[in-house]
Amino acid sequence: MISLDKKDRKLLTALDENSRYSNAQLARKIGLSKPAVEYRIQKLQRNKIILEYYTVVNFTKLGYSQYKVYLKFQNTSPTDEQKMTRYWINDKNTTWVGQIRGRWDLAISVLAKTNFKFGQILSEFTNKFSKFILEKDILLTEYSPVYPREYLSATKKKEFTYGQPLSLRELDETDLKILKELSANARIHIIKLAGKTNLSRDVVNYRIKKLTEDRIISQYRCYLNLQNLNINHYKIILRTKNLNEKSEAKLKGYISKHKKATQFLKLIGSWDMEIELETENENELYEILQEIRGKFSNIIRDFDIIRITKTFKLNYFPF
Repeated sequence: MISLDKKDRKLLTALDENSRYSNAQLARKIGLSKPAVEYRIQKLQRNKIILEYYTVVNFTKLGYSQYKVYLKFQNTSPTDEQKMTRYWINDKNTTWVGQIRGRWDLAISVLAKTNFKFGQILSEFTNKFSKFILEKDILLTEYSPVYPREYLSATKKKEFTYGQPLSLRELDETDLKILKELSANARIHIIKLAGKTNLSRDVVNYRIKKLTEDRIISQYRCYLNLQNLNINHYKIILRTKNLNEKSEAKLKGYISKHKKATQFLKLIGSWDMEIELETENENELYEILQEIRGKFSNIIRDFDIIRITKTFKLNYFPF
């Protein structure tokens, strides 16, 4: 575990709020000199606390829905599991691929514009690896607010929600070039971005501004190595009963205010909701779970716990 001081935590919070802040902007927000900010960022990257900077692209505006796939393996060797994991990492429709522990072994988030297209994507995989799949579960994300890491440093909650119906926006070749680069490196300098896309600096600046105004680009965040911070990443999946709009809003409101909650998902499928939490240990997780079950026993019928042990891919614009 690597120890962070108060300034480090403030820096990580600011970068998770907007990883395109310049070093000068970060220095003013944190109360450090510009060279000190640069040094701390380099140290956090060197110690693998910050793994990458990514752009949150609102794929709903582009006509995509998110499908969640949970897989349980059978009769596999480590090589077999690596092949299946690598398959999904290389798939151009996946936004997230994670190793998990609990009921399942691997979790994947897939983007598709229609159920038919998702079916094709899944069939290609299962036709190739069906002998290794004991069980699978498919869930469609109805909507999902994503929250900042309030536990790192006191910060005002600012959520981003995907999945809600919005007017669609078509992207041209210039937009696609910019999003392709920004999705994998949100902190890339504007001059370098212009060079990589063969566009002028003014065009890149204008297009980024327009993509933000049109709510295609929602956030710029940093992906943290939680293991090196001694933080565990969990999902609590819920089946509900007697659920109505009022009780759903109450649960969502409770989760949105919880310091350790980073995401809430309303699902369609065999499970109804999913809550992502980042806690210091398993005891803290169960304390939070007991709170949730106590407050919402009237709507929680069943639950399961998944621990995310490794993230292999995170890209909101993988195409």
